[in-house]
Amino acid sequence: MVEGVYVREDPLSPQEYYASLNGAQGSLESRFKDIDDKNNFADYMRQLQNSRTRSFVLDFGNDDAFCATDLNTDDFQGLLRRSRAKCFGTRWIHIWNPEQQKDTVKMITSHYGVSERLQGMMYTEPFHAAPQPAKVPPKKAKRESTQTLEYELDDIESESAMTKRYQTASSRGLTFGQVTDQIWHFSSVDHGPRYTCVGYNTLFVAPDVPVVNGKDLPEGTRLWSWLILCDDGTLISIQENPLPQMQSLAEKEQAAVLDVVRRNIRFIFSGISKQHANMSESDSLVTIRVRHFNDVGLDQANIKQEDGPSLLFYYLFDDWVSSFGLIAKRQHQYGVSLEELRGQMLDRPVVDLVNELHWLGRRLGVLRRLYQSYELIMRRLLQRQRLLREDARSSNPPPVAFDATVGDSEFADLRQGISVNNGSHSGSNDSPVGVLLSSAAVARFERLVDRINLYCLSEIDTCLLEKESLTFLNFNLIALKDSQAVEKLTRITILLAKATMLFLPVSLMTAYFSTELQGVKGGYSKADYWVSFAVIFVVTVLILSIFGLASDTVEGKTIYRSLLKTFFRNSRQRITGRGERPD
Repeated sequence: MVEGVYVREDPLSPQEYYASLNGAQGSLESRFKDIDDKNNFADYMRQLQNSRTRSFVLDFGNDDAFCATDLNTDDFQGLLRRSRAKCFGTRWIHIWNPEQQKDTVKMITSHYGVSERLQGMMYTEPFHAAPQPAKVPPKKAKRESTQTLEYELDDIESESAMTKRYQTASSRGLTFGQVTDQIWHFSSVDHGPRYTCVGYNTLFVAPDVPVVNGKDLPEGTRLWSWLILCDDGTLISIQENPLPQMQSLAEKEQAAVLDVVRRNIRFIFSGISKQHANMSESDSLVTIRVRHFNDVGLDQANIKQEDGPSLLFYYLFDDWVSSFGLIAKRQHQYGVSLEELRGQMLDRPVVDLVNELHWLGRRLGVLRRLYQSYELIMRRLLQRQRLLREDARSSNPPPVAFDATVGDSEFADLRQGISVNNGSHSGSNDSPVGVLLSSAAVARFERLVDRINLYCLSEIDTCLLEKESLTFLNFNLIALKDSQAVEKLTRITILLAKATMLFLPVSLMTAYFSTELQGVKGGYSKADYWVSFAVIFVVTVLILSIFGLASDTVEGKTIYRSLLKTFFRNSRQRITGRGERPD
């Protein structure tokens, strides 16, 4: 009898199920292909890399997995009109470029009770602010603002200039695309009776393709993503159109960026198919499994069919490869940049390096807040899961087994406690909304929180601390450089003074020999002059050397001890007959 009931509820195979669905051009049977087939799998993987592919639908279970691409609104309407076949535990609907498919997004999300305000955010036009150009000189800007102000004040019928300017700025409107582009750490977590929705920004960095967003923003392609987990096992993922950020790139560079943007989608898609290629141990980190394969072995025994939507929700959120680029310093290379700046400081410390450190710190701050938004999303999800589990536990209390050793009084107290709990629950109708995740997905989210804190945020904090230390190091090196310049100038001054003192006695002697005094003129020969010159010159050199040794200024070195201290130190050493004893 049980088997007969099951046949009446779901008598259709996957082919028969899709044949019973009607789209814009009739049956949808021809649109859905089995991705476990080698040829179909290769064809769909090529379509996922094609920028013209707008969407795909993937239904999969333990035994079957069927996919279709680029369905229109009528096709989706026919697909959602009928409940999914029992052989499919999960349905994955992914949409690229939602602003070009507004009717489709609105129809799908309305089916699950998403509010109109949230729908409008999902298909809003993408916005990307170009890097700010060079600032206008202050004088010119001041002249222009004065002319504008005079023109507005001359208009008697208009309001004041400041009020009019404020109203003009307000009337332009602020779109959701501008918010996500200006605030990279913006995030959204919404719950409904039939869905749980999260929105967040993701930074994608393609190797050797610099995408400049400004001095204060990290390099890379920022994209907003939506993940909607529904109560019937459907997962809707929506990704922002990256084209506005790639218009300045060449065709090959755009293809490289698109490959990185869709990389995680391809990893998950390939992991669902039996034709998955990542079977080697070297690819274990990017091997994603959300489907149980009956013919694989015991390794997949822990994945149940009902865990598919929750695991798919987790792996779409956890783009491990993009996060790993920051950890390994392979893509963002902030550690390498700090090392280069440190080398430049030690070679030639200048104030301009502090400016570079400032902008590097701004970029690290943006990246830190981006990962903190991920942490906030997961904490809110986990908090909601605890509420949902407590509500489900209170709605369906487990049966109480009474032992034979329990007395009458204990039985009465236990029964009274159960009555109070049931009464308090029945009196409250405000149950939490949202979709309950599987235990496997909850455990992975808890692990991801620790991983972000341990790897991503700690690495960014380390770079920020190193940036602060390099700032102080640069100023200290500049001060040391200035002191060395002063010391060099002091040495030059001392050398000039010694040179002056060296020739001063000789000059006095020469002046004496050239005087017209009686007894002097004609009294000395040339030999007497040069002998006197040599004697006075040598005596002067000896006196200057003795003075330099006594004052520690030999060869222009800095005076660290005064002449008086040096005299007392040398006298004490001569009296004692030995130097200071080491401690």
